[in-house]
Amino acid sequence: MLSKGFQDLTSLKELDIGECPKLTSLPDKDVLHSLGYLHIYSCPLLKEECLSDKGQEWSKISHIPLVEINGKIVILRESN
Repeated sequence: MLSKGFQDLTSLKELDIGECPKLTSLPDKDVLHSLGYLHIYSCPLLKEECLSDKGQEWSKISHIPLVEINGKIVILRESN
């Protein structure tokens, strides 16, 4: 269940998530809507879920202009 702490982050521009080896999912896409940059590191289970070809979390991050996972840019596009 998602913590209520993630429900009102509509102006969040950048998010770093790291050193969370058991984390497997992200907040709903609506919470991540305003992100311009997402950095995930040392989260092996979440990394697998964020892969474009098979990850169940990909749809939550595919709109973000810059996504970096373990030092590798996986999404790079101009922001609106």
